Amino acid sequence: MRLQANAGPLGAGARDRWVTIQTRPDESTADSGFPVDGPWTDLATVAMAREELAAVEMQRANEQLQIATVRWEGAYRPDCDPERLDIPKLRRLLYRDRAYDILAATTIGRRQAIEFVTEAHGKVPTASVQAAAAIGAAVEAG
Repeated sequence: MRLQANAGPLGAGARDRWVTIQTRPDESTADSGFPVDGPWTDLATVAMAREELAAVEMQRANEQLQIATVRWEGAYRPDCDPERLDIPKLRRLLYRDRAYDILAATTIGRRQAIEFVTEAHGKVPTASVQAAAAIGAAVEAG
């Protein structure tokens, strides 16, 4: 399946993944008065189409970082309209217990659909970190 910007919205049959849209408060402040990110809460569960755009692995500080860039398309929702809200700041997607941070959102057609470009991050310890953890566990058990 290839999502194309000029192809218009996909039919309902292509939207075969159930995705939860999450939201958080626009501005929260701590007791100190500094802004903090509020907790994520579920807004709605909707059917969306998914397209893998890129998957990258890189090595940093004894960790293997994984970044997956995915494009999603779902039906238009006023509470996810990028012309009305700061969608990357206030929304994220949750699919199979994995959080996808929204990088960009665009409306397709005249409120026919919304497209989200997202990133999901993961960390996998390298062999040296795994070996150190195994040695630590052996010392504790021993």
